[in-house]
Amino acid sequence: MTKFRFNLRNVVAITICLVVGSAFFACEKNNGNENGNSSDKGVLINGVRWATCNVGAKGTFVTNPEDYGNYYTWEDAKTACPIGWHMPTSNELQSLVNSGYTWTTQNGINGMLFGTAPNRIFMPAAGISSGSYVGSGGCYWSSTESQGLFFDSGYATVYGNNKTLGFSVRCVAK
Repeated sequence: MTKFRFNLRNVVAITICLVVGSAFFACEKNNGNENGNSSDKGVLINGVRWATCNVGAKGTFVTNPEDYGNYYTWEDAKTACPIGWHMPTSNELQSLVNSGYTWTTQNGINGMLFGTAPNRIFMPAAGISSGSYVGSGGCYWSSTESQGLFFDSGYATVYGNNKTLGFSVRCVAK
């Protein structure tokens, strides 16, 4: 991976990640603070613009697509996305699943690659906050009550779950 980082007046940092020889090409950010990304250009898949990274601290994206981000209960996840983004509906998650997916390892992290080139996103197998499924499965909330995305090396599905569990959040543009 080649990574370029430019600091402009110590206010805005621009990070461009390029992965050569891989199916993953998206990760262009405008970084509004030193603690996390406040904006993400996203990738358009089936008419929905998906963030390229998970939510870290509330209102920010993590730096790299492979970073797990923070875990949120369903109630807390509803307000976790940065301004201009929101938690996907179960229909948007289903559209992502329908776009096609491939289990892969990216920079040493297991996860699922959704979409078709060049419009793809990598979602790490972050598991849940208890530590279950870390590295072997991903659990992501939807704004549809108690619904979420689960994937492992064999499949991806949208299903109902206990909203007190801590899952990752991947936002979509408003």
